[in-house]
Amino acid sequence: MNRLIQITDLHFGENPSVVIKSINPVESFNAILDEIESSDFRDAPILLSGDLSGCNNAGSYQMLNKMLLNRRKEIIWLPGNHDNLYEMNAHLTHYPRLSSLQLNDWSVITLNSSKAKSPVGFIDHQELLKLDRELSKVRSQFAIVAMHHCPASIGSDWLDGHRIENRNELFGVLSKYDNVVCILNGHVHQKYEGIWRGIPVYASPSSCFQFKCKSKEFAISNEPPGYRWLHLFDDGTLETGIKYLA
Repeated sequence: MNRLIQITDLHFGENPSVVIKSINPVESFNAILDEIESSDFRDAPILLSGDLSGCNNAGSYQMLNKMLLNRRKEIIWLPGNHDNLYEMNAHLTHYPRLSSLQLNDWSVITLNSSKAKSPVGFIDHQELLKLDRELSKVRSQFAIVAMHHCPASIGSDWLDGHRIENRNELFGVLSKYDNVVCILNGHVHQKYEGIWRGIPVYASPSSCFQFKCKSKEFAISNEPPGYRWLHLFDDGTLETGIKYLA
């Protein structure tokens, strides 16, 4: 059995004193790492699924790089719509971007679903080609495909408007392979578990603030920061859940 942690939507500011929606994102992320350290997931790799910065600022990534290095964590990350990929590559110096992470018989494949100057998801042609290549390499493994934006409707009008625009093209690639176990995403700042075109989709709450579920318009909930844990079994099944900070 393998273990995996997903943490998403950190929304770091340009310095550690920045507060967003009454939450200090650096402190809440540290608290989540403390929680993980005291659990059976202490040695699990961590997927950071976008919006690591809330202001696409170099300082955000410099802070994050230092924090992760001090914690000696194994990390795979992908960008969100608030991120700056150039700055991420420049300042996450100890954590270069990886297309995939191998966990024995499992593979976690990362995609960039960000669209310039837009909260709406879009996976460009090069990323779709990369997805096809990566999936073709791991036909004998169980694949998890991770991206920032959600392809599924979650029942929140304003967030559903941010779904991946070219989700039909995304499905066109995924449907060629029978080893895709699930999709992991962020962006929606809430727990979501559903089925999209036969594929399980799991979204994680933010490590910072949460959006109100089923809201027609932008609304913040009072749920605390959280993260997702996953048990990945040798037979290709998984168990997953959400852990909120007390």
